[in-house]
Amino acid sequence: VILPYLKRARLESIRHFVGIKVDRQLITALVERWRMETHCFNFREGECTITLKDVAILTHLPIDGKAVCVSDHPPRIVTV
Repeated sequence: VILPYLKRARLESIRHFVGIKVDRQLITALVERWRMETHCFNFREGECTITLKDVAILTHLPIDGKAVCVSDHPPRIVTV
């Protein structure tokens, strides 16, 4: 049902996330190291941040083009 909308928004690679096992201990450790004031992870080696390009590389989601907002009342995709 949602796949046509994902394709239209060039977000069809998101369907590959289904079934991915989440490492809760890793997520907890990262949350504990996140610093809201600097928007960085604070590790022993120094600060580290995640960029939009990093997310695009890891998820294979596009970051170019218009911004996309999804509304489910009624289901539609709106470009901003």
